[in-house]
Amino acid sequence: MGGVLVGEWHPLAEAGRLFIQAENALPARFTRQGNVFLTFTQDSLVDLHNAMDEQFPGKQIVGWYHTHPRMGVFLSHYDTWLHRYFFPEPWQVALVIEPYANLGGFFVRQADGSLDPSRYTGFYELDGNSDRSIVHWHNLQSELDVIKPEGDETNE
Repeated sequence: MGGVLVGEWHPLAEAGRLFIQAENALPARFTRQGNVFLTFTQDSLVDLHNAMDEQFPGKQIVGWYHTHPRMGVFLSHYDTWLHRYFFPEPWQVALVIEPYANLGGFFVRQADGSLDPSRYTGFYELDGNSDRSIVHWHNLQSELDVIKPEGDETNE
């Protein structure tokens, strides 16, 4: 399964980087899919853009997501092609989720525009409750797991 990530992007001039905020996800209907591929058809793209106009006026498609059941977190050759041609903005991201193992990662373009299909980056979950994660990701740690106040035994 797959779809688009809805939100906003913000340039961080002082850091020379971008901040992507994915606030919602829209599932892509009318896709072609198999065990190892997902294709956004013209009907799915029209449907997604209509849903964006109706449900999220003023927001943008900041990227896309899809699952790799029992295959790991990476971008296939076809995924990188799809990202290049359907999500061409330098700030658009690809989220790959391996649902059985609770693995996930965002793929972002490098400064030169290239996309490393085997190198994903972490992310922050901004759900309004900083002491929990929406998903217990096995391959990513929260700041709370990494930065523990001295003498705090609650996170062990």
